[in-house]
Amino acid sequence: MRAAVAFAILASLSSCKKKEEVVAKAPAPPVAVPLAAVQEAPAPDVLTLTGLITADQRSEVTADTQGKVLAVLVERGQRVKMGQPVVQLDVRNAALSAREAQANLESARAQKQLAEEECKRAQTLLDKGAITRSEYDRQSTQCTSTLQQVSAAQARADMISKSVSDGLVRAPFDGQVTEKSVAPGEWVAPGRTLFTLVDDDPLRIEMSVPEAAVRAIQKDQKVEVIAIARPGKTYTARITRIGGEIGKTRALIAEATLDPQSDLVPGMFAEAHVTIGETPKPVVPRTALVQRGKLWHAFAAVNGELKERIVQRGPDLDGDRVAILQGVAKGDQIVIDAKADRIEDGLRVVQPAAAREPTRDAKGPAAAKGAETAPGDPGRAQGGKE
Repeated sequence: MRAAVAFAILASLSSCKKKEEVVAKAPAPPVAVPLAAVQEAPAPDVLTLTGLITADQRSEVTADTQGKVLAVLVERGQRVKMGQPVVQLDVRNAALSAREAQANLESARAQKQLAEEECKRAQTLLDKGAITRSEYDRQSTQCTSTLQQVSAAQARADMISKSVSDGLVRAPFDGQVTEKSVAPGEWVAPGRTLFTLVDDDPLRIEMSVPEAAVRAIQKDQKVEVIAIARPGKTYTARITRIGGEIGKTRALIAEATLDPQSDLVPGMFAEAHVTIGETPKPVVPRTALVQRGKLWHAFAAVNGELKERIVQRGPDLDGDRVAILQGVAKGDQIVIDAKADRIEDGLRVVQPAAAREPTRDAKGPAAAKGAETAPGDPGRAQGGKE
């Protein structure tokens, strides 16, 4: 008898516990969340390329002569004009050689003048028969040799004079000094880099175009550039040069000239977006997307429950709309404001009554009545818009 009573008590307690668990696990009522059906609209096809910001000109400036550095007239970051002196070399030895070469030139000119007079006399004597043809030829050869000696002396004098003028190194074009490689007192020879000069006006971006997209790239196409170091800011450019062959990386190099600006620096990595056509794509309101890290997310209502989806964002369109490349399809029901409170994966939702009014007007009283017969069923309350 006691055993039977104890068993009955345990069964009663177990039944109560199960009822409490059922009550605890009862689903929360659906939340009214504005939803919108994904539409489809023409959107640009954008080719995304990687690139490198480069200067219009870049030169590692060297000296044309040798000598000790007397003075460096520029510093890193300084802007210079074409022809501006930048490095002064010690060319005193070259100056002395130039004086010697000039003296040798004057001597050769005097010898040439004497030889010309001798040639005139030889011609007169030959005409009178006073000398033989052989003697005349020897005199003429001497005249020609003297003339060539003058030309050689002139060339040597010009070369040494150039060495003297090359002692003052000048900027080859307008630009900015990015690197200084010498200091006063160092010895330099032809071929050694003195400083690096870049012309950053205008800047260019060198883009690697995949083999499959080569035919879509044309001159004068507009390019939108986003620098990795300047996120959220867009720069414009136009394609000005296209390479003539595909390299070992199976890519073609194309260059675009950037519009004037002051934010970018040669050497920066960047992304280039080139519009190559237009096709219909799913379109959602911009507020339907939320960014977490580097990924974009949207929330779609499926059978009355929110499902978080990772989407690939496409180009922005007019009217605060965004094209979606991957993640949602036409007709999907998505949350209009993805940043609203309580929006999370798994949330049970229902379309607000105000948003359902147009549906009742469009389908008549019968449709409205059907939507109201099951308030506890969010899937039926949405009228099949999941």
